[in-house]
Amino acid sequence: MIAKNESLSSEELPGLKVGLVLCGGGSRGALEVGFYRALVEMGVKIDLITGASVGALNGAFIAAGVSARRMEELWRSLRYRDVFGLNWRSLLSLRNADSIYGHHRLRQFLERHLPARQFADLSIPLTVLATDLDTGESVWLEQGGLIEAILASVAIPGLLPPVRHRHRQLVDGGIVNNLPLDVAVEKGATTLLAIRCRCEQTQRRPVRGIINILSRFFELAEEARNQRDMSNFSRPAEMILVQPCFDFEVGLLDFSHSAQLMSMAYEATLQQRELFQPLIARQRRASEFGKRKDSNAEQKKLALS
Repeated sequence: MIAKNESLSSEELPGLKVGLVLCGGGSRGALEVGFYRALVEMGVKIDLITGASVGALNGAFIAAGVSARRMEELWRSLRYRDVFGLNWRSLLSLRNADSIYGHHRLRQFLERHLPARQFADLSIPLTVLATDLDTGESVWLEQGGLIEAILASVAIPGLLPPVRHRHRQLVDGGIVNNLPLDVAVEKGATTLLAIRCRCEQTQRRPVRGIINILSRFFELAEEARNQRDMSNFSRPAEMILVQPCFDFEVGLLDFSHSAQLMSMAYEATLQQRELFQPLIARQRRASEFGKRKDSNAEQKKLALS
């Protein structure tokens, strides 16, 4: 059974639709959980979610009504071995293997903890982004199986295997659109809420090992796409972007810093509370307007009966 979402919809509010935009970033997806917790505590209402890669995973949990506290518990306990298991075929023949890791452990994690199986089960509309490995097109997934969509969206080429979907081979959605602001606007969002999943202030050590080198490559590509997406964004929508910075390295597959990242994102968001106050005030006014409208309609029905 899907729990009622903490962040109630403001869909009925006139002229106001809030989109939560969640980017990729591997283990730094923990930042999105701290961000969401702060939004809930401030009373921000969310109408739709767009997510790529780990943002699709977090977005699915939020859209399914999983509480911020429960998401924090999951991220605190999450370890590398919980979601990454070697694709043993890759050890036998790299030429014929689809990836270094299989997605069986991640699938098991989702089946165990995600209380929704279909997009239709979600309490908030969710758009999951993937990339067509053949054409390079961005693919929006919004119907059918939810777990398959998430597995496609997080399938970092070389690390996790592509997912077959309607005769397409799909991989990580962040390859083409890592911060899907434009998708949220296309879906009708008038205000966008997002957090950046990368802002390190440290000198990095030399990168060693094939997995670490691949991970670092995707980190750099990810950041370049985020910069591009933000600089190109000029659609008529308000955007509130939180950018927490940290002075320690966080590898793409390193989940040992999750508690710190969630706390930092939570604090960084609350420290910028003033950015959210106009939105919260508008939502409250519009909600009151909606209640008065419903009350007037009810009175008219009673008068006519």
